[in-house]
Amino acid sequence: MIVIDTSIWLDLFLEDLRRRKIAEEFMKAVEVTIYEPEAFKIELAGTLSRKFKKDDVLSFIDDITSKVKIIENPNELAFQIALNTGCRAIDSYFIATAKITSSILITNDKIMDKNAKRFGTESYYLIDDFDEVMKKLETF
Repeated sequence: MIVIDTSIWLDLFLEDLRRRKIAEEFMKAVEVTIYEPEAFKIELAGTLSRKFKKDDVLSFIDDITSKVKIIENPNELAFQIALNTGCRAIDSYFIATAKITSSILITNDKIMDKNAKRFGTESYYLIDDFDEVMKKLETF
């Protein structure tokens, strides 16, 4: 089971071809349950709506959320993570989701990766750890 940070989903839509290629290859290889906190939809909507029309954003979100399990925001654990690591609120939700679902966290956000590891959550920075992540996916 994995938690995929919004940064990777967004890389599928943005112009950086290197990041898009990495995200696409990774997503093609994922065959396990993907968990996301409720806040994921809000973060995704806010970011995509800056570049795309509202109807397209809704379509993108419907497509993405059909592929994942959305869980209730783990507020108390997220609070403890933020308190202990100083991380951004949204990052604490992803780290907490990984922790409570016994999942690994995959992100393209170096700071989130660092904070997840500081909290004891197995985490990978996909851009640098691509080969390691792909090997890890084979073990599921």
